[in-house]
Amino acid sequence: MQNVLIKRQIVEKIKKNLENEEILLILGPRQVGKTTTLKIIEKYLTDKKKKVFFFNLDIFSDKEALLDQKQFIDFLKKNSQKEKIYVLVDEIQRLSEPGVYLKGVFDSQLNCKLIVSGSSSLEIKSKIVEPLTGRKKVFYLYPLSFEEFLTFKEPDLLLFQPLKNIYFQKLKLYLDEYLKYGGYPKVVLKDEEKEKIEVLEEIYSSYIEKDVRGFFNVKNETSFSKLVLILASSLGEIINKDFISSSIGSNRQTCDNYIHYLEKSFVIKIIRPFFSNPKKEIIKMPKVYFYDLGLRNLLIKNFTSFFIRQDKGVLFENFVLNILEKDYQPLKKINFWRNRISSAEVDFVIQKGEEIIPVEIKASLFKKPIYSKSMRSFIKTYQPKQAFVINLNFYFEEKIEKTLVKTLPFWQLSLIDC
Repeated sequence: MQNVLIKRQIVEKIKKNLENEEILLILGPRQVGKTTTLKIIEKYLTDKKKKVFFFNLDIFSDKEALLDQKQFIDFLKKNSQKEKIYVLVDEIQRLSEPGVYLKGVFDSQLNCKLIVSGSSSLEIKSKIVEPLTGRKKVFYLYPLSFEEFLTFKEPDLLLFQPLKNIYFQKLKLYLDEYLKYGGYPKVVLKDEEKEKIEVLEEIYSSYIEKDVRGFFNVKNETSFSKLVLILASSLGEIINKDFISSSIGSNRQTCDNYIHYLEKSFVIKIIRPFFSNPKKEIIKMPKVYFYDLGLRNLLIKNFTSFFIRQDKGVLFENFVLNILEKDYQPLKKINFWRNRISSAEVDFVIQKGEEIIPVEIKASLFKKPIYSKSMRSFIKTYQPKQAFVINLNFYFEEKIEKTLVKTLPFWQLSLIDC
């Protein structure tokens, strides 16, 4: 199945922006398909008889062509005199000051459209995103979403009614596979479990080699690896950095740095608590989740079926979080809520502008709606317009006080308006 192309939703979004002036910047972890995406865009433009140049900065000769900014600008100017050209650059972070470099090219006002990709790197934000303020549109490419995974596996499945047993059983099998092995394209393309695990090991080894040793220059790889394992074992739990520091034999600052590296390289997500006073958010202990559950399961060496696992609750929680965060929106934040006095807790609170939306996750088959004391407590305290309970199979909606509470099966998560 290695020559099969998996359709990515980001491609159509990029196509819609090809005639805008801004630089199109595609960011994401390693091996999620950024190069493939650029190649698809290259073919699309070529088929439309556009003049296209492609540079992969992992290739020495391509990188050498961009080392001198003035020469590169002269090259673009020469080739864009008669018609607009499209310049695709893969792995832009290979340049020493990529943001400043691209800013200079953009400000030269050439008849040129730039589409570039950047892999996970601590330097991405400071060296690429910030210098291009007002000059770029950012697209994030992650491992396959569950929707992309399903579209590849069985495109018409969700056109049927999953509540009918035959379709629901199929959906459960796909959910199980996705929650075990994750959504890295190379993993999805493999048929056998052994092959999938080997690819996950290769992806993680590449991350350690290129990011941890390369970009981040981590000296104590043993401590770093211990920390990653602790975080993988603490999925969905509040993390105590003092405890972690002690466990890995490093100081608190080193622990903070390691967690920062993991977050900036799209391995983990840090979710902070929700407070009516946002200033309290920074000083409170966060929870940790993973961008890809296959990578997380590799770290803890557990590829047991989702439906019989002891950690299935937090796996499903992480799965829902990844769907809720699928589209980046600057005005949207996702937190969790915990009341210190009553210990009531709601899995996620979506903040979109001034609206707050509590979301509770239950990895269970429902026969009727179930509302926890924690959800009722949140509704009573904050009186949101709407709230959601995500489960495996059941749909229902009703009002609790003034809040419309919707119980949704996981395949209808798109109904959450956020």
